[in-house]
This record gives sequence, C-alpha cells and structure tokens, in this order.
Amino acid sequence: MEILNLHLVNFRNFLTKRIEFSPKLTVIIGPNGSGKSNILEAIGLLSAIKSTRVQTDYDLVKFGKTEAKIEGKIAGFEPKTLTINFQVIDELYVKKAYFIDSVKKRLIDLSDFLSLVVFGPSDLDLVTGSPSIRRHHLDSELASIDRNYWRAISGYNKVIVRRNRVLQRISEGFSKPPELDFWDERLIAHAKFISQKRQEFFEFLNFVEPTFAQTSSQTAKWLGDLSWVLKPSLVNEEKLSRNRERDIAAGMTLSGPHRDDFQFVYRSRNLEFFGSRGEQRMAVLALKLAELEFYSVKRQTRPILALDDIFSELDWEHREAVLSVIDKQQTIITAAERESVPKELFKKAKLVELR
Repeated sequence: MEILNLHLVNFRNFLTKRIEFSPKLTVIIGPNGSGKSNILEAIGLLSAIKSTRVQTDYDLVKFGKTEAKIEGKIAGFEPKTLTINFQVIDELYVKKAYFIDSVKKRLIDLSDFLSLVVFGPSDLDLVTGSPSIRRHHLDSELASIDRNYWRAISGYNKVIVRRNRVLQRISEGFSKPPELDFWDERLIAHAKFISQKRQEFFEFLNFVEPTFAQTSSQTAKWLGDLSWVLKPSLVNEEKLSRNRERDIAAGMTLSGPHRDDFQFVYRSRNLEFFGSRGEQRMAVLALKLAELEFYSVKRQTRPILALDDIFSELDWEHREAVLSVIDKQQTIITAAERESVPKELFKKAKLVELR
C-alpha cells in the first residue's frame, strides 16, 4: 500500500500543492505553519480517517474559498485515484463528495485502498485525554480494517441517538417505557459485535511482539511490563431492564460501548496518572507500531507510517525503536528542521521542502 502523489487545492493553507512521494521514505521539511501536518491530515482523510484537528469541515477549506479538493494516486495491482471534493454551503455545513477513479463512492470505500498510521506529539492525548479521544481512535482503527465494524458502530451510534430521544420523551411524559423495547434489542445486537471486536483487538495488542521489541534489551524489558487494558461497559437485556429507570431519569443511555475506555498500564500503574512524559510517549509509540502489525495481519498489507515532527522530542531509545521499523512500509516523516532528523535517513529518502 503506497501513495504515489498528492494534489491539494484550497486545502488548509495551500492554494495549490502537488507532492510526489517515494515508495519507501519521504522526509518533508518545513517551518512551523508551512503545512507539514496538513499534508498528513489530507492523506488521513483519503484513508477515511476523520480529522481530530478541526471542529467543522469548514476549517479544512482555505479561508475565503468556496471549494477545495484532495486527490491522491494510490499504487496497487491497479493504481487508483482517490478524490474528496469540498463545497462550502455556509460556515455550519460543507458538502463532501468521495470518488474512486471519478466514480462516486462512500467515505468508507476509500479505506479499501489506503490506510495510514500517524504518530505525532498530539498523540499523548491518547494517554492523558478524555475517554472519547481513545474511543474515537479505537473506532477509526477498527473501522478502517473491518467493514462490518464500520457498519456496526455507525448503526449503534444511530440507535443511541434514537433511544436517548425516547428516554427524554418518557421523562417528559410524552412516551411510555415499553417503547424502549425495540431500541434495546437493536442496541444489544450492535453492542455485542462491537464489544467482541474491541476485545479481539486488545488481545492482539497485548500478545503480539512489537517489531521494535528486539532493538535493545532495555526496550524489550519495558514493553514486557506494558499492557493496554480495555474497560468495557457491557450491556445485555437484563442490564438495560435493571437500569431503565436510571436511564429515564438521566434522559440518556448510561451503559454500552459508547462508554468504553482503555488504559495504558505499566507495572500495574495507569500511565495517565502515574507515568512520566517519556513513559507516556513510549506507550503511545508502542501502541501505534502494534497497530501496524494488527492491520498487516488482518489485511495482508502494511499501511503507510507517518511520523509527524517527533524526532526532536525522542531520546536515543525512542529513535532506535522508530528507525527499526521505517523500512518495513512506506514511511513519511515531517520535521521543522533538518537537524532533528537522523542524518542516515537522508541517504535513502526523497526530500520535500516547504517554505
């Protein structure tokens, strides 16, 4: 799985920009504000990953413009061109259209041809941020691999919205509790599948040996004491019935996969509260590289690895871990300064410089 080139029109800070990528390693150098992360964000959107850097799609369109486009040519048995068109209706709504070789498709269809794993400084939020950040990451990862998971989580979220409306109407006296029976049945069906897939994912993470585990005995020992612990909010017919009055009083569904969370645990310590910044960074790096392996096993191809301005923050141990996996798939590295990138990488990388 490789991206050959990327063409941006009125996207973020770019009026127009075309970038050619090496099938192995591309290093993008540019000062802060030049658009390095925007390039990775565009590739992520082409792989059906929703951006976490914006509140609305309006922020993706260059200020003052009414249309924008992301287009990428993807290598494969038959090269494909993936396109996203943006049309600004107003500041509250941007109409999007998705195309594969000029044929209109759904967003999820793009993930069949392109997948991206990104590691950047903001990923520390996976450790220290809210449960919703971790759930979003989890759903994006699993939906990009399994079309059935995407259907299940989409259906589940719609059921939660409609069940919550019924709960609110019951609390206001406009509906009766038996009206929940239909939505409870559908919620349980979706939740069972989602919980199963999430559990399988964490079982893989905790038993796979990360590719970089053998870079040093110190790294291997550290990883041996690291785990990711899923904190599921399971539901069944009995639990929903037992908690029905509580849900009605709250006007919302208080249990189910939309309340799941997971923790980064090192030697029984939750790194969110008891981890140093270095430990948190290492734990996220380990998660990302384990996800590379998970995708490779499930889809029989490796996603693109993107390292967004991270080398300036990594010590020798972390750098060694990253360098050990760079050659295993197409990799894109961004940096504000050349000096922050290990010199040996420039010998084999295509260099792109932004101003």
